[in-house]
Amino acid sequence: MDKDRCLDLSSKFLEMGNSLMNEGQKNKNYSIVQSGTILVLLGGLMLDQDDMQEFMSLCSMFSSKKILDGIDDESRVNLIDYLKRKGANETYESFIKRINKLRGDSGNTLG
Repeated sequence: MDKDRCLDLSSKFLEMGNSLMNEGQKNKNYSIVQSGTILVLLGGLMLDQDDMQEFMSLCSMFSSKKILDGIDDESRVNLIDYLKRKGANETYESFIKRINKLRGDSGNTLG
């Protein structure tokens, strides 16, 4: 484990998280506040590899439960089918480009 890099990333996540929480509180936007909270959590997790692994296991279980819960829901079946088809051959970069296009950006920005 590269301790210096983990410390660097931790401080960046904490800084971004704090900034988003302040912005969300100022604008009374709960989603932005919670996004900041998640980044603060991630900043803390970067400092302990075991905690990160345990958190990722919990996230995987949560995702699996959501997928299983959605299988019986007809309105979600189409979404699950879409994700199965697209997820197998789509990269993060192409997913980010699609999100940017939905926002009206050129879709070329990755960061």
